[in-house]
Amino acid sequence: MSYANRNTLILIGLLLFVIIFSLLNNYKDAKNMDQIKSTLDQNIQQLDFLKTANPDMKDEEIFAQSLAELEQRVKNESKLLARDNNPTLTYSYLLDICENYCPKLKFDFKFINNGQVESSFYNEYSIIGAGPILALYTFIYQLENQFMLYVVESLNLSGLENDTEYPANYVYFTLVVRAYYEENMLDVEDIPFRYLKYRTLSKNPFVPGIHGPIPSEYEMKFVETDACDLIGLTLDKAFLLDRNGKIYVLKPGDKVAYGYLDYIDWDKQVAIFMINKIGVSMKKTMTLRYYED
Repeated sequence: MSYANRNTLILIGLLLFVIIFSLLNNYKDAKNMDQIKSTLDQNIQQLDFLKTANPDMKDEEIFAQSLAELEQRVKNESKLLARDNNPTLTYSYLLDICENYCPKLKFDFKFINNGQVESSFYNEYSIIGAGPILALYTFIYQLENQFMLYVVESLNLSGLENDTEYPANYVYFTLVVRAYYEENMLDVEDIPFRYLKYRTLSKNPFVPGIHGPIPSEYEMKFVETDACDLIGLTLDKAFLLDRNGKIYVLKPGDKVAYGYLDYIDWDKQVAIFMINKIGVSMKKTMTLRYYED
């Protein structure tokens, strides 16, 4: 056999080997692809079945987001127990609240009792002092909403009567609080301080809402209805004449001393004002002057 023929046979043999090897690999790959496709189809069917059986899980992202938000809300609103508590720690903690949120609150502090509730221990403290009612409200709000578990057990308040030492918006208070702690819990320095949104009371409940007339330079810049006569009306205007001969033209909603023009009753030829001089809004009716004659 010539050298050329021998090389040709070798090349043909190698080519056949490559072809056969490729066919075997392609068959194996095709078989693997069929298995993968079959597994994928089964997984899709199973997922569709789960979605049908559990319609709430159709949108996994929304479900996961809601779960994360709920976990964060629980974390933000949870209370944390310290591993220890004593009068020094508590007094320092109360002073921190006062210095940051209600510096005008002054109090005396003392330990009065201790006890246990299931696996948790507590120390009970008495806080007696005086301060603005709004500062006391802020103090209690911060105390009860921080992470550290303090519970207000009782609160006694009294207004100031004939006491010139403090302003009128001050109150005396006696506050009893419990500080809970438990072994194997957190160190005090590991409990963070929450920065809460500021909240306040709308008014001091110990200051009477009804009072005698209080002179006000600001209010006296406006029309004094008690010193005027109603001399004219239109459907949307009232004309007032004061003792100096000055005429004022008012529309509903316009400011007058201690109040405003509420509305005009054209049929009855009157103007209705809402006036508040003593802490209570009262209706004042002014009739056209010539109707009174």
